[in-house]
Amino acid sequence: MRVKRLGIAAPLLQSGFVTRSTILAVIAAAMLSACNRLPESFPPPVQKTALFVPRSGALGHFLAMTDPNADAYLVKDVAAQGPGTWRWAFDHPVLRFALPAVTRVNFAMDFAIPERTMRDTGPVTLTIRINGAVLDRPVWDKPGELHYAHSVPPEMLRPNAINLVAIDPDPVWVSTADGGRLGFILSRAGFTE
Repeated sequence: MRVKRLGIAAPLLQSGFVTRSTILAVIAAAMLSACNRLPESFPPPVQKTALFVPRSGALGHFLAMTDPNADAYLVKDVAAQGPGTWRWAFDHPVLRFALPAVTRVNFAMDFAIPERTMRDTGPVTLTIRINGAVLDRPVWDKPGELHYAHSVPPEMLRPNAINLVAIDPDPVWVSTADGGRLGFILSRAGFTE
């Protein structure tokens, strides 16, 4: 079949590949695929309030060495500087935290004992004291990145006050080159729910 346009006969473009029934089938499939049930609804998870939200720059209940205010938590025997994510703890590191009146908290810590130091010292015992009272004496016999968590009896804590946490490693590694004494590498520590 030819169509005349401007006096010129041109062939009508037709394709035998796409038939009317194929077009109708594609349209029907597209329309039917849109008919789907919505996912079932569910309530959002229960929201917990934070243990304690300190004002900006003030002491809180948890310390990460990445915190720009980390030095405020360090009382003694922790390196003044580190690479930003961890610091060396020496003979008798002491940290301080501000805690509200709480009934149940855990003391948690992310730390590491390097393979090089453990090769010389053997297993390391960490005596953890809260406000002078011994909380625990875990023994670590494998080097690497480690996590510690232990519930804290409420009578060990000072509510609405500064709480001191001492973590004494035994034995410490002593450098033969300069006599430097290293305990462990501290990344994060503090009180959690």
